[in-house]
Parts: sequence; C-alpha cells; structure tokens
Amino acid sequence: MLHRSQCLAVSLAVCLIAIQFSATPVFAQAVPPVTYRLTTYVDNQATVNNCSAGEPVNLNGTVVLSYQVSADSSGANNFSITATNNLTGVGQTSNSNYLASDSNDYSASTGDSSKDMTVELSADLKSQGSTPNMTLVQTLHIVVDTSGNITAEVVSDTTSCGSSN
Repeated sequence: MLHRSQCLAVSLAVCLIAIQFSATPVFAQAVPPVTYRLTTYVDNQATVNNCSAGEPVNLNGTVVLSYQVSADSSGANNFSITATNNLTGVGQTSNSNYLASDSNDYSASTGDSSKDMTVELSADLKSQGSTPNMTLVQTLHIVVDTSGNITAEVVSDTTSCGSSN
C-alpha cells in the first residue's frame, strides 16, 4: 500500500511539472498592442476651393482615428495611426451633394512618450449629380502618447480639381 501511494505521488508530481512546462510558453507569448480610437465630428465645415471648375463644399460626418504604439529593441516608441473619413457635403454654389470616404495610414517613431504630428488625409469628393468630382485634402493635427491618449482636430479642408486616384 505504501508503494502504491509513493508511485501515485511521484506520478502526480511528474504530471504537475509537465503541465507547468507546457503552460509556460502560452503565458510568455507577447500580447498584441491595444488599439485606441477617437471619433472627431465634422459639422458644417466649409472647404477652401482651389479648382476653377469646382466649388466650396460644406462637409458633415466623421474622421475616425485609431492607433497602436509599440516599443522596439532600442526603446523607441513606434506609433501606427489610421485616419478614416466618412463625409457628406453640399456644394455652396450648386447645392449638389458630395460623398467622401477614404483612409490613410501614418507612422512615426520617437524616443519620447508622445508624438505631435500634422498629416494630410486625401479622399475623392464624389459628386452625386452633374458637378465634377474633386479631391478633398483634410489637414489633421494629431497628438498621441504611450498611455492611450489621443487628441485630433481637422485644421483645414481644401478641394482641388479631379480625383486623388
């Protein structure tokens, strides 16, 4: 009886050790970076028109920013940002309707814990009538940090002739 108890105890100890070694790699795997999001609302913002065939357009909708931050082996913080707009607009001259929906990716690396950047988000501003399509360029001012804080604003909106593609 004592021999069976010792064999059972040894078997149990071997099983526990095996479980510990097989579970260690699962818990030691890297956790994917968290994605942070911010929605900025565009409310009746007028574009500056740089197109002789175009017109200023009043824009409404959203610009959604999402970003991740990771540190590399040198200790630099790498910020990956995606800006996506989903906008409707009305021409100030023709009253024509316009749509814009596009996204751009941006990246920055710094030894600091935050990054302040100004970027341009381009999108086709598609006429829903007989007026010509234009290119919309939104200038965005973005500040992100390693703690998950993000601020952003649309600084300006300009239109030019043709499409961005």
